[in-house]
Amino acid sequence: MRIVDLRSDTVTKPSPEMWEALRSLGNSKLGDDVEGEDPTVNDLEEKAAKVVGKEAALLVTSGTQGNLISLLSQTNPGDEIMIEKRSHIYGHEVGSTARLGGLMICTFSSDKGVPNLDNLQDMIRNREDIHQPPTTLISQENTHNYHGGVIINPEDLQKMKNFADINKLKFHMDGARIFNAAIGLNVPVTEFTKHVDSVMFCLSKGLSCPVGSIVAGSKDFISKARRYRKMLGGGMRQAGIIAVFGLIALEPKWIQRLEEDHKNAKLLAECIKTYNLPVKIHTPDTNIVIVELMKKIEISKIITEFGKEGVLAFSISKDKIRFVTHYGLNENDIEFASEKIGKVLTKFI
Repeated sequence: MRIVDLRSDTVTKPSPEMWEALRSLGNSKLGDDVEGEDPTVNDLEEKAAKVVGKEAALLVTSGTQGNLISLLSQTNPGDEIMIEKRSHIYGHEVGSTARLGGLMICTFSSDKGVPNLDNLQDMIRNREDIHQPPTTLISQENTHNYHGGVIINPEDLQKMKNFADINKLKFHMDGARIFNAAIGLNVPVTEFTKHVDSVMFCLSKGLSCPVGSIVAGSKDFISKARRYRKMLGGGMRQAGIIAVFGLIALEPKWIQRLEEDHKNAKLLAECIKTYNLPVKIHTPDTNIVIVELMKKIEISKIITEFGKEGVLAFSISKDKIRFVTHYGLNENDIEFASEKIGKVLTKFI
């Protein structure tokens, strides 16, 4: 049975170039990364820092671990941090900031990820009041997953940076898909990352690596982050066998390849629209398509029926279905998926 997996861009497999790089990796390119002795990891971290315009970088096992490390390295237990209410850190990282970081979370509403800064100003705690937890950090997600892969543009990030500076806050970016944002606006990724103190981005999503994420920032920040990585069980030994994939993923040609995913997402949205169904199809900025149901239906039944027809997808709320395009899918796959999606939605709506 033919299967088109649109659940996430984490389902990708390495490219032929990545496998060839792994086959060419010898023992001389491996070492103990906890001791800073793996040359391939060191090369990846140096390259990653340069690509995003930061002083230093650190290879971590996952985006969730990278976000937590970033928060721990820039706060103290008992601090309050500001996070958008639909962000991945708040809703889908198992409450790690509270459980492991001892941090309070103040959530804010937004317009597709972009906050009203006047409203945020009213939420800032008085650091001189001994009864209140000090507000010390604000976080932004870019692209924003649960708003449909929308891009938070550099101008809005600059405004948030100014807000952070005025209020003496650290500014972290959950940039799991930050390269999608850069390709989507056709600007260098540094136009986004230059506004933040720390950034995490995933190698294992659109960049198609089998495992790993990167945290980047100042040398002092990365020094602290390395200690927290060890604390969280993220110290790896001969991790060059993972890092070698990332070296390929950060090549300009491979980053530019994300444009194919964006084209496929737009094609998917347009194909579904041709069925003229009573659903709202969110126009994609990048590689995520959201289909919003306009009538009350048990969404799990639709997801199950998609699977029977050969299309895998996730529901992200009681009325929204998410489809994510990625490496390994072609135009024919998108046309097949849209036909099946239209067939199932027609049956239920």
